[in-house]
Amino acid sequence: MDNDALLRRISAATEAKKSAPAAPPVPAQAHPAQSATPQQPVSPRPSILRKPITPDSGPDSGVAAPQQTYQQQPPQATPAPQAAPPGHHDVHHHQPPVNAPPMQTPEVPVEPQPVEYTADQIMPEAESAPARHAEKLMSFLPEPPAPVDPDDGPRPMRREERPEAFVIACNGNMAIVQGDTSCIDTVTGLTWAVGRMLSIVVGSNRIVGMVCDIDMPTGNYDIDTKSLLHFKLELQGEVQDDGEGNVKFAKGIKSYPGVGSVVHQIRAADLAAIYAATGSRNAVIGNLSQDDSIPAYVDIPDMLSKHFAVLGSTGCGKSASVSLLLHAAQEIIPDLRTIMLDPHNEYTRAFPEGNTIDQADLDMPFWLFQLEEYVEVLFRGKPIVHEEVDALREFIPEAKIRFRDGEDRVKLRSDSGSSSMTADTAAPYRVQDVIALIDEEMGLLDSRYDKTVLKALKARINAHCNDPRYAFMFRHRTIEDIAPQVIGNFFCLPGNGALTTIIQMAGMPSEVVNAVASVLCRLAFELAIAAKGNLKILVVCEEAHRYVPVGKGGFEPTRRAIARIAKEGRKYGSFMAIISQRPSELDPTILSQCSTVFSLRLTNDFDQEIIRKAISSSSASTIAFISSLANRECIAFGEGMSTPMRMLFRNLPQQWLPGAEANVFGNSNPVTTSQQSLEVFNRWRSGGH
Repeated sequence: MDNDALLRRISAATEAKKSAPAAPPVPAQAHPAQSATPQQPVSPRPSILRKPITPDSGPDSGVAAPQQTYQQQPPQATPAPQAAPPGHHDVHHHQPPVNAPPMQTPEVPVEPQPVEYTADQIMPEAESAPARHAEKLMSFLPEPPAPVDPDDGPRPMRREERPEAFVIACNGNMAIVQGDTSCIDTVTGLTWAVGRMLSIVVGSNRIVGMVCDIDMPTGNYDIDTKSLLHFKLELQGEVQDDGEGNVKFAKGIKSYPGVGSVVHQIRAADLAAIYAATGSRNAVIGNLSQDDSIPAYVDIPDMLSKHFAVLGSTGCGKSASVSLLLHAAQEIIPDLRTIMLDPHNEYTRAFPEGNTIDQADLDMPFWLFQLEEYVEVLFRGKPIVHEEVDALREFIPEAKIRFRDGEDRVKLRSDSGSSSMTADTAAPYRVQDVIALIDEEMGLLDSRYDKTVLKALKARINAHCNDPRYAFMFRHRTIEDIAPQVIGNFFCLPGNGALTTIIQMAGMPSEVVNAVASVLCRLAFELAIAAKGNLKILVVCEEAHRYVPVGKGGFEPTRRAIARIAKEGRKYGSFMAIISQRPSELDPTILSQCSTVFSLRLTNDFDQEIIRKAISSSSASTIAFISSLANRECIAFGEGMSTPMRMLFRNLPQQWLPGAEANVFGNSNPVTTSQQSLEVFNRWRSGGH
């Protein structure tokens, strides 16, 4: 129930109190608020006075919310008693306990005065609510249905008052309806418009259709008469009524309408049934654009297990929507671990309790890389020399065995123990051992590799070790097996605290970004398999077209790791979220694995075509709105919701808005001194830090 309805009910109760006859004197131990009727004591926590924490009025929202007060009417004037009965309290105090000890008051008549009670005073138990939500500024759990008050809202329209139209043509997924300009939408007060839902009566059921086209056959509009209109409806499904007031929506259609079937504006109950929650783990992420009183639900397990995508142009609220979805997922599934590849360093604000890792703190030992990943980093986008790769495939396992067995181990080429070690085994080794093996190979008369190839490989390894951009791979001077600590830091293991990790990648070279993304995506999948489904990991790829572009470009190990999660991850508890502003530049194989899509405003024709191919034919007209959506408004479809819907995401609290601090026009300090210029140059030389 909204605030206006709440105020109307409070006002009606106050007027009823004023007009009621004077009640007999109330016992002194009763609170003034309990002076209604002795047979029906008023609950100290009436449900209508509960006010949920909203994004604009949370305890930590940073915005001073107006304090709601409730005016307590004075009781009827009665002769002042000569002595206060035992247990009497002053009206300015909170409601006393039932077994409060008696106290004496002076024999002075006290004129009762109106007292203002805040929500916390009326509901003393609710004082723990702000503390409970001190860290969680908003909840995504569906609220229990409020009791229906017949005095709330407008009176339902009778059938003779409801504007009607009639079916004149129909096929498998479309219907043409004839009406006139008297068909008025009771929500907007305008003529039935494109994007609105209508009902076609077929027996006891109602077929639901969306208006996708309107035309006037005569071509002449007369303001003084009812002009003829034709509405083209895209059939969505069927609302089934059991005759007892219970309605259920089904996507299929049992009986199609015939010519002359009655069409009218959809009922609010039918609209709520279409977009009702589909399970116990649904989250409220917004409201319908057609009727903002109906919440928009998403089934979190279905959205995660079959992966999801958030697509939208720059500036349409994509990052805020992603933050909202992730907060909702963490509330519904508390043990969900989220690791985000953040290319713009904007999500730390949205998850202040999370584990943020920037380039200065990034610790990913070089021996944690598989051979293919290490080679891509080593050659940095240049053509790969396969002879050098073959040499590394032989030298790296030998270096791992030397580190494991110690310096005194005698090298034997035919050692069968080396078969337990491969170039992809996540075991530590020393770069110096690899270089020593290269030197030994160059000193052999029967070397299997050309000395020029070995010299080039040695120079390449030394250059890579001395490159400051790759310092995160060589952060530890002493080599030791710290894989549990490194992986635990990335994936929040054992998970006693926050379960969100944000990898800040702004300023990292593309080779570094791709290498880090490849390792993290691969580890997410391998850990999920090792945990046998007991570890739920969500990998969020912001600007995903950088990692998995269309065609054969990009970093091949990253593409392979992301594709493996997209195709097989749901079986083991490894999930993927694809975020992009250019879906046309994404690998279609990866995008096709995302079974739930939130498409915000897209202005590019190629991007719109991608969405048009992904949505079902029965909702194809929905794409017509995709270029004119408002900020935070989206077309949502897929496994996470019962039917495609046009919805508006909820407002986030100011503290959760990603990137809000990156306001270059409002929060920047102009560079005007030589000292500031020097600081800029130093940060540029050190890679932006």
